[in-house]
Amino acid sequence: MVASSIGLSLMAVIIKYLRQFPLMEIVLFRSFPTIVILPIILRKRNIFIYGNNKPSLLLRGFFGTIGMIATFYAYTAMPLTEAMAIQQLSPFFVIILSSIFLKEKLYVHQIPIFLLAFMGGLMVIKPGIRLDLFPVAICLLGTISVSASHVTLRYLRLTDHSLVIVNSFAFITSLTSLTILLKQGNIVIPKLNNLSIFILLGLVALFSQIAVTKSYQMARANLVSLYRYFQIVFTGIFSFLFFKEFPDMLSLFGVCLIIISGYLNYKLRFNFEMKE
Repeated sequence: MVASSIGLSLMAVIIKYLRQFPLMEIVLFRSFPTIVILPIILRKRNIFIYGNNKPSLLLRGFFGTIGMIATFYAYTAMPLTEAMAIQQLSPFFVIILSSIFLKEKLYVHQIPIFLLAFMGGLMVIKPGIRLDLFPVAICLLGTISVSASHVTLRYLRLTDHSLVIVNSFAFITSLTSLTILLKQGNIVIPKLNNLSIFILLGLVALFSQIAVTKSYQMARANLVSLYRYFQIVFTGIFSFLFFKEFPDMLSLFGVCLIIISGYLNYKLRFNFEMKE
């Protein structure tokens, strides 16, 4: 999970570096190595490439694609640390959506933790103070969409191989971004140095997805999910090194509240699961 966090933070830096290119072109290159490499691996392992639960795979791809496009836009339009902090609200949206649609148990003790995370999010977003709230709204949309896609994974983990899920998501994302890119007609042919960075983006994204999938296979989710918050730390370091970005004190305090709430939520889930 730590390796995945480093990869995702590096991916955010690469996306911001490539912000002069069309957004859909960045999304396409991010998914391209996955749809080239994973089908070969799946065929060698004799795994059915199209999956078993096709409706849930399509639903996961739909929400995941919206989440990816919105998140990539946020990376290019706002400070990386703040965008990554808003993304870390995703586990709380997952819990809320799971309790509504999957009827999973929501502990009363979690409500104060949600409020703490909400306060942290408000400090990062700064409504009424921030001049341009549009990128923040898009980032929130991406976070909720990613959370919805993670809820569909609760079904898919019982019916389909993890590599099939990753490959299906990449295929839907690639097809969507290519269609929009061709309709917009604003393809920019990258020069050799930028092409190598595009390829690096796709490889880092593939590595990160495999790493996070492997982490959940090796240990229980409540044990590894806490380490997702390293993304904020690594993103803060990378954004300062490459773009000289550093969050203001209010955003920094909000980031700390989000991390603390994530840790408290992890401890609460762990304690209740141990009792049960």
